[in-house]
Amino acid sequence: MLGTIRPKSDAPADTLTTGPFDRTRPRAFVAIAVAVAANLGSIGAAQGQAWATRPGLLGTLLLLVSPAVLLFLLPRRPALATALSVAATVTFLLAGYPWGPVFLGPVAVLAAVMLSGDVRRARRIAWSGAALFAGGVASVAVLIAPRVERVRSDRPWNPHGDWGPGSYGPGWMRGDGAWLLTPDALIAGAAWLTVVLLIASAARDRISRRVAARAAARETAAERERTAVASERLRIARELHDVLAHSLSAINVQAGVGLHLLEKNPGQAREALSNIRDTSKDALAEVRTVLGIVREGASPPASVTLPDDAAPLTPTWDLTALHRLADQARADGLDVVVELGPDVAELPDHIAGVVHRVVQESLTNVRRHAPSARRVTLRVTRGDGITVVVADDGVLSGGPVEPGYGLLGMRERVEGAGGTLTAGPRPDGPGWEVRATLPISTRSTSTSRVEPVETTTETGETA
Repeated sequence: MLGTIRPKSDAPADTLTTGPFDRTRPRAFVAIAVAVAANLGSIGAAQGQAWATRPGLLGTLLLLVSPAVLLFLLPRRPALATALSVAATVTFLLAGYPWGPVFLGPVAVLAAVMLSGDVRRARRIAWSGAALFAGGVASVAVLIAPRVERVRSDRPWNPHGDWGPGSYGPGWMRGDGAWLLTPDALIAGAAWLTVVLLIASAARDRISRRVAARAAARETAAERERTAVASERLRIARELHDVLAHSLSAINVQAGVGLHLLEKNPGQAREALSNIRDTSKDALAEVRTVLGIVREGASPPASVTLPDDAAPLTPTWDLTALHRLADQARADGLDVVVELGPDVAELPDHIAGVVHRVVQESLTNVRRHAPSARRVTLRVTRGDGITVVVADDGVLSGGPVEPGYGLLGMRERVEGAGGTLTAGPRPDGPGWEVRATLPISTRSTSTSRVEPVETTTETGETA
């Protein structure tokens, strides 16, 4: 949970530029189907087209060009694959081989080009290849028309004797396959090719949208996870800072008192050491509670038995801890006045936790940055929300202090709960005042980005 999430190095750079025919398996399936259908179909079509030559070895090889480029040149060389397929088909027709099944090859190649590689490039090459294919077929039809007419003139026409389009009447011309060369048939073929490419283009768009949606969902999930990790790290950092800064500050003060009085007044020195022991014990217990946040939801191994007095895995708060904070401050020589409103005893757990941390950090600031302070007023009242005020009468020592993590953490806590925080010189006298206002009905678990508090005069803050 505490690590930084990095994208996998082997992830595809851009999944949106790939199509279904970028994979070998669908191309191989279509290539085999086209090879079988084109070869067997052309053999059968030669028997229905009296002017056509039955495909031999050369014809078979020309019919295999389209399946071959479909399998081996796509998606890396779509333009070359299209050109070779169209050239092989036009050569096949110029050689006098039958029309019909040979068109399966280039149509499959053009559709595969549309469904592979980069979307824009695929469309450009596919439509250009379709125009080249249509122009080539029309040119071949014009070139071989005299030969077809010569063969047809030598063969008597029986509209009911042969199977084929001619059996349906003179509107389809003769039943020898010559109807394939009519302008109407060529226009119809071009229209069907356009329909096939439009369907392939629509399918590519739909696939691209689905891929984009899946990629966006993955990115959203990754971003949500990164945000959760950052929020959790920030929450743990705030907790550890508040606990350690407060406890170590108190221990430092008490240790100084103990060293000063060790020879002059052993009794007070002993009391200071006792306070250090109590403070360090409380700090240790609270650190265990904070670390329980990291282990939240995780069960200990079966071989580990937790003691009965083990720290809870999740922190719990109430305002009775404020009196303990006040007692620790009094042990450092501060006169702490605690004023709790009568209706603040029962607060939501998250509100009580924010109040506790604001008071804890404020008292730490007084000890560290205002050693001349003698009196601290702690006031918690309830109206439309909860108002927390911590005010002292000290003067900042050592000049202005740059805002650090303590005040930043307080503001993040308060604003994360939907409240506001102000910190600055007291308006009614010398000293410093921290005021936090929290709504009771609003709970926010989000962490806001907080800028350091700008001050124009003295400021008390922990580093």
